[in-house]
Amino acid sequence: MKPVVVFLILLCVIWLLWRIVGYWRRKTGEAAFAAARMAGSDEERDRYCRLAVMAGHRDACRKFCCSHPDLFEDHLPLKPFKSHGIRMTFYGHYYPSRYDELIDEQQRAFCRALYRFKDGKGHGIEFFEACMAALQADGKPYHIMFMPCSDRIKYRRRFKRLDGYIRKHRPELISGLYDVDVFKPRESLHAAKGSDNRILERNYRITGNIGGKEIVIVDDVLTTGQSAADYKEAIEKCGGKVAAAIFYGKTVAVPPLFLVKLHVWGDFIGQKAKS
Repeated sequence: MKPVVVFLILLCVIWLLWRIVGYWRRKTGEAAFAAARMAGSDEERDRYCRLAVMAGHRDACRKFCCSHPDLFEDHLPLKPFKSHGIRMTFYGHYYPSRYDELIDEQQRAFCRALYRFKDGKGHGIEFFEACMAALQADGKPYHIMFMPCSDRIKYRRRFKRLDGYIRKHRPELISGLYDVDVFKPRESLHAAKGSDNRILERNYRITGNIGGKEIVIVDDVLTTGQSAADYKEAIEKCGGKVAAAIFYGKTVAVPPLFLVKLHVWGDFIGQKAKS
């Protein structure tokens, strides 16, 4: 038999074996991911999810990342950090609706509470108090300013309950809800395509006297921090000084899936080496 024929036969055999291995690897990943979703305990869920990640299941990688944001996020809830020249903190991790099937009930409950706050149905007192305490800002005479929304109605509805709480129960603070005039509607930043890298046209003007005041910005969701940086610039043009910004939630950023696989495989190899 000619060498070229032998080579082609070997190549076909290798290709066939590769296809068979890939098929069973994919089936193993699907079975492990299904087991992770049906698991009765966190420990079982994590074990099966890791197996599915090692088998290359893409949704398992995303689920693992959502279950362990502390492994892949630069910042953690209620741990102050600096971004865009602003000291920031946030109450919890926010998961966009596309991850709803991959998160647990506690995470869904947090997201529902955040949506209620965005819609003006939740007061946000717990998040406000927790973030102010994390910043060690309690007792200091800060001027509280709220991030302008896509229109005036949403802006007033979203923050009116928090404004009422500050006025009645936090005498050391001044609420600046009416320091901002949202004079025209604009596209919602979170709904805008390519919003991660966009600065939308300002649809507001600062009308209150904030000159010389120490400002804390309050917003619902932190994604890139660009909106807060833009608002900081507007505040400083009016003579205010932004001391900090607090957010109800920070959008979880899922890293490239190969990094998730690398982490899980690294843990597996490390455990095997120890044993």
